[in-house]
This record gives sequence, structure tokens and C-alpha cells, in this order.
Amino acid sequence: MALLPELDETKTIKKVKRFFEKEFPTLQNMAHVAFVDIKSPVISGMPVSHGAGNSSETKVSMHAYAKDVLGKVVNACNGLDQKHRHILELRYFKKLTWYEIYQLTGYGKTRGNELLNEAFLQFAWAFVDVEDLRKFK
Repeated sequence: MALLPELDETKTIKKVKRFFEKEFPTLQNMAHVAFVDIKSPVISGMPVSHGAGNSSETKVSMHAYAKDVLGKVVNACNGLDQKHRHILELRYFKKLTWYEIYQLTGYGKTRGNELLNEAFLQFAWAFVDVEDLRKFK
């Protein structure tokens, strides 16, 4: 008997990709953070409170939540091997096109996608304590 059920790689990749394409940009917007690269986030602004009330309090708490989760994303990415971390960084942190990635790395879109999918699987395991993006068969 296996200790863990078998990972459904296709569904896990799809779930992690959705995280990076949908949730990750939203978290960046909520945290007012633009990532230049994984190691050095650049703060582009801090939350500004206008008056009193729950609205401002909610904005500040959402900002703090988003910054916390983004920090955990960076920590999880630091657990990936260098090649996979680099392709994830180029595609989702620096928002480069596949052509730009090819110019920097020599990886075409097909190979880049293969590496990105492998990075998604590594990320799913590294991020499991924050949010379990893994899918099992």
C-alpha cells in the first residue's frame, strides 16, 4: 500500500497554473507589490487610509494578507531547483513572453512549457503548507 495516493499531474499542473494566472496577479495588486525577481520584491506603494471605518480596515487587512501569502509564494519558489525557479520567475514574476524567454534561455515555447509544468509540480509540493494545490487520482 502506498503512503500517498498517486498524484494526478495533469490536474495539479492545471490548478497551479490557474493560481499563477488568476490568484497571483490579484495578490500582487492587493499587496501593491510588483516583483522584479523572486529574491527582491519592489514595493510600489503602501495602503493609504482615507477616513475611518470598516472599509479602510478591510483594505489594510487584505493588504497584509496578500503580502503574507506573496512572501509564502516566494519561500515556496526558493524550494524549487534553479532551472525551474528561473522559468517560473521569467514567466510569472517578470511577465515575459515566450519569445523573450527564448532569447534569454534558448528554450523554445514547447521546452519552456515542459519546464514550467515541472516547476508547477515542484511548487505544488513546496506550497502545500499554505494551500494544497495538489490533486490526487
